[in-house]
Amino acid sequence: MNLKSAFALLVASTFLVACGADEVVNSNDEAKEKATVTIKVVDNHDGSPIAEAKVYSVVDDDDDMTDEFGLSTWKKQVLGNHVFQISKKGYATIQTQVVVEEKGMGDVARVPDVVAEVDMYKTGVNAKGTVLYEDDEGNKKAAAGVVVYATLPNYIVPSEVVDTTDKNGEYVFADLPEGVAVSIVVSQKEFDKKKYSVAVGASKIISAGQYRAGDVVKAPILTMTPAAGEVVLVNSNLSKIDTNTNITLTFSSELVADSVKNNWRVSRGGTDVLTTATLSSDKKTITIAPVSKTWTKGSTYTVYGTAYSQDGGVFNASNTGTNRLTFEPGTGSTAKAPENLSGLKAVADEDLAGRFVVSWTAPKGTVTAYNFYYKTDKMNDYVFYAQFDLFDIDENSITLRESSFSGTGVTKVSFIVLPVSGDLEADVSKAKAVEYKFED
Repeated sequence: MNLKSAFALLVASTFLVACGADEVVNSNDEAKEKATVTIKVVDNHDGSPIAEAKVYSVVDDDDDMTDEFGLSTWKKQVLGNHVFQISKKGYATIQTQVVVEEKGMGDVARVPDVVAEVDMYKTGVNAKGTVLYEDDEGNKKAAAGVVVYATLPNYIVPSEVVDTTDKNGEYVFADLPEGVAVSIVVSQKEFDKKKYSVAVGASKIISAGQYRAGDVVKAPILTMTPAAGEVVLVNSNLSKIDTNTNITLTFSSELVADSVKNNWRVSRGGTDVLTTATLSSDKKTITIAPVSKTWTKGSTYTVYGTAYSQDGGVFNASNTGTNRLTFEPGTGSTAKAPENLSGLKAVADEDLAGRFVVSWTAPKGTVTAYNFYYKTDKMNDYVFYAQFDLFDIDENSITLRESSFSGTGVTKVSFIVLPVSGDLEADVSKAKAVEYKFED
């Protein structure tokens, strides 16, 4: 199994600190600049102290063991956030954050000591389940090779556990912690040349207080159904059509042939002209040609129709309204597309956590915008992300959020960035991609 950890905040209370069996010190009355932080580790089920648990301080890069009272004491802790990770064999590892704050008045620093009580959860709950998919005839079959995720509360380390279904569509999560809720979700998978997924919101929950260590949980069956993928127009020659040039429209996904034949039309002045529409051998490009073999120079044409992908996605080009594809024969035939980018890089932002910077060397010629296409390691195709005008660009770079591309199981994202000059986009066949990996 692959493990991925996550952080959580556990707000610690500031109050009286137990220094011994019978001794209590009110630390708020002391004039001092640093705090003593005490981590009190207890069993979540009966509240008993847990001795010999390892307490690791991320700030100090040091560790300590709890005593017979479940206490671990850290002296001279400065103001700010202190992250601790607590582990012990037979229990789930817990991560908690303690905040040290100043409570003084005037020029006298009074930093109170802090006690943070941390619940630990015994491991040993085993969850088993089955994933099926429903074929075109309504038969349910075992979904083999599907990635299944058990998502735990984010203060558990790791907060997500991964398994893959066997030939019978079965998965097993062993040694889960007791006393916490677990959500079971399923990644998208292709069967019979179609993509399948479990409906959003259909994840199965294991209740927090229902199971104890040693119990075996039988999760309800999850059934996958065909997933509708996104269909994006990634390239066209509409800005470069001369009077005798055929229209080409290239999409991100394979199209159903029946959605092309007799379904795409071209109108001039509100009246359809007679055309033919064919689908390329890779099933991604529609070619539309006038039966007369010529377009009227200077006229405005509208291309409209609906294309369906193999997995149920839809692209619709309207004959009216804002979502229109238009061209004027002869007006763009002499225009020149911009050059592709060089020096394309994607690196983490040093100043802003959770963000990264995509940068490049400015291309020669006139550029009016940049089109961004992306693909994660969980996607088969590049899809359109956004067009950024020059006022969005800062010295040939732009800062993006990791959360815009990250998701369950996603570890990296790749970009193709195409400069745009007016209506002309750089040649995608000569473009190079750049990859950005998310930090664990």
